[in-house]
Amino acid sequence: MPRDRMIQQTESNIFMKILRLIPLLLLLLIAYNMVILFAGDPTDVNPDPVFAMFASPLFSISMISGGIWTFTLEHLFLALGLLFLFFEIVKATSIGGAAIAEMAISTLVFVVFLVEFLLVGQASTSLFFLLMMICLIDVIGGYIIGIKVARRDLAIGGGLM
Repeated sequence: MPRDRMIQQTESNIFMKILRLIPLLLLLLIAYNMVILFAGDPTDVNPDPVFAMFASPLFSISMISGGIWTFTLEHLFLALGLLFLFFEIVKATSIGGAAIAEMAISTLVFVVFLVEFLLVGQASTSLFFLLMMICLIDVIGGYIIGIKVARRDLAIGGGLM
């Protein structure tokens, strides 16, 4: 039994390491592409059907002030993007080979965002642009935090700094 448990824990650790390498913002990119895939005619470069799908209310809440707060799919994507950005920044504080690989993958995800924004008509929306900017902040923040952490480790270890 102990051997089976060790194998299970090793498989679980490998799975968690692989999951950690996947940038959370990649999930938003995939989700956005799934929405535009089902939004309308993919040959139509007019983003209006996409905009209509993202602007349709998911729910509305009457506020005490008398106003009505409407939450749309666009708001959900932006909220998730900001939440994922927080977790990506926290992940960027770790050091090692996995952190370097994760930064490289995050950079690749940003490049995919940029290329899709420039070349795909349904991605030429303000929502996609803001998601791309969140991804850019993740990439720049990841590199800056990685450099700061490495400098601190060199200073503590009696290195150059």
